[in-house]
Amino acid sequence: MCGISGMFQRNGGQASLETVKEIGLTMAHRGPDNFGIQQRGKVAMAHNRLSLLDLSEAANQPFSNDRYNLSYNGEIYNFQQIRDKLEREYNLEFKTTSDTEVLFYSLIHEGVDACLQQVKGMFSFAFYDEVEDTLILARDRMGIKPLYYYEKGGALYWASEIKALAKVLDLKPDPIRTLFAANNMAEKSVEHTLFKGLRSVHPGCYLRVAKNNDPQTITYYDVLDDFDPDLYRELNGQTSDKVLATFEDLFTESVRSMLISDAPVGAFVSGGIDSSLISAVATKCSADIKLFTANVVGKYSEFPDVERLSKHLNKEVFSYKFEPEMILRDWADVTYFYDCPIVIHVNSIPFSNVARLARDSGVKAVLTGEGADELFLGYPQLLAKRFKSLASSPVNAVKSLYKFAPKLDKFLFPENVNTPVSFISKLVEGFELPHLRMRAEEKFSFLGKQNQGEQYLTINMIREHLVTLLHRNDRMGMMSSIEARFPFLDESLVKFAINLPSKFKIGRSSRFHNYRHPFLIDKWIVRKTAEKYLPAELVTKQKNGFPMFGHKFIKIKDGFFENGWVADSLGLSKEAQAFFIKTQDPYFVAKLASVEIFGRMFDQGDSLEKTKEHVLKYAEITNV
Repeated sequence: MCGISGMFQRNGGQASLETVKEIGLTMAHRGPDNFGIQQRGKVAMAHNRLSLLDLSEAANQPFSNDRYNLSYNGEIYNFQQIRDKLEREYNLEFKTTSDTEVLFYSLIHEGVDACLQQVKGMFSFAFYDEVEDTLILARDRMGIKPLYYYEKGGALYWASEIKALAKVLDLKPDPIRTLFAANNMAEKSVEHTLFKGLRSVHPGCYLRVAKNNDPQTITYYDVLDDFDPDLYRELNGQTSDKVLATFEDLFTESVRSMLISDAPVGAFVSGGIDSSLISAVATKCSADIKLFTANVVGKYSEFPDVERLSKHLNKEVFSYKFEPEMILRDWADVTYFYDCPIVIHVNSIPFSNVARLARDSGVKAVLTGEGADELFLGYPQLLAKRFKSLASSPVNAVKSLYKFAPKLDKFLFPENVNTPVSFISKLVEGFELPHLRMRAEEKFSFLGKQNQGEQYLTINMIREHLVTLLHRNDRMGMMSSIEARFPFLDESLVKFAINLPSKFKIGRSSRFHNYRHPFLIDKWIVRKTAEKYLPAELVTKQKNGFPMFGHKFIKIKDGFFENGWVADSLGLSKEAQAFFIKTQDPYFVAKLASVEIFGRMFDQGDSLEKTKEHVLKYAEITNV
């Protein structure tokens, strides 16, 4: 994993090497092993390298010949198979053992579209053809690797991180989008950022940029296209044993492929079933991996389960002891590297410390369990939907009485639950998810109503909650030059999960199992497979989701917003600031404080140190 950046002067003239250099150096944390920069007339590219495959200088980037330039971030896990094919069909002789050179020649000889259809992995890259005077900016299917772009004065700029472009191009946050970041918008959008005009390349898409033409977005992968009614019917007719065997084969191969590295590899473990299963399978594949965890001290600690895994695998676990007060210590630091306010995942803060622990232990890449809950329905609220009609039956019974007085019924129980706030939230997000839902309904039209809804949950979670997790893992890992890899997000495994009937994701049990969804087993196929690899206590453990002391435990004091971004943007008086701090829900006030921290650094220009001092002065941890 690395950092890429560059500039394409589309309307003629020379690209500014100094500007690109400044953009690239802002992301030095993404690649401490080498910084490469190259100019070819209209185009300049920079690359921050974190070397994992072929550690020699020969694999440094940008990678080029007399016509093409490539700057690439990520891992191509099937690069050896593609290399064999290129050698066989084009009689090529490779000078490195890196996946970069394989991607380079695949793009040249097979074309962008054919190349993107066959590569398996996580990536973003910039590829320039000097003869055609065309730039390609591409991103992997799931959007694991970030890539942002901005147009200014006839030039197009790109980078792996927002802060790099915002700093050099003097971009300012859009006040409306930034305020709505308190409602989770910033972390879950696949396209929009908090900066006006600054956009993200969509997952599964590439941007084709030619001289004097507007950039063209081309989709090479759509998550809905992975749904195949025939495959769904085939899986629906199979026995549980056959489906389990298929899942185990796909998962094991995915773990094995993601262990490839010429540098040390580790795994982040939480004590939950997903990361524990990855570590167990990796160990069975004879991988000498190190295990890392955050011990969130206090009532949220899951360290006993991590110790149970350690004993079972006979592997030492390196732990970072995270005290509640460290939230305030690290809040500003993490916000800076996060590129947006920390609203959904406050656990990014302990995550960042675990990544630093891994780096200090000599590891460069880690396997993580993200994706399992989204693909195989591991969140309690998803299963609880089955009980919604039963749980609401008393209310529905009362409401039915009002049907005899239609006007009163409509007044007391309006059918339209939309509000101006919810509408504006969707508007700010570009109606990304409602549009996805509409398209999915057409795809799943042959299924019954309940099956339609449950089949769509995986699609929805891939394009909403998973986006937030990938953002967290990329920023917090790269903050300490650590690459995160995701075995559950292998292309074949994703397609399998999208087509897997919900009966293999939501299991039934005669036991209570979980108070949030009694007699229903979340993530059934994962838990059933784990029975072969893990102790029973970990297999049956309830989903906790990296719990910690978050916004609910932060008390914001009077003065936090004074002379700050929120007050300035809204024109709030000192009296108004004091009033809402005193009277409003402390949880929402703390979320707004996350927006304030971001605004002070990214708009008002406060230094990181000044912002940290402000947080420590006007915030405290309570009720721990």
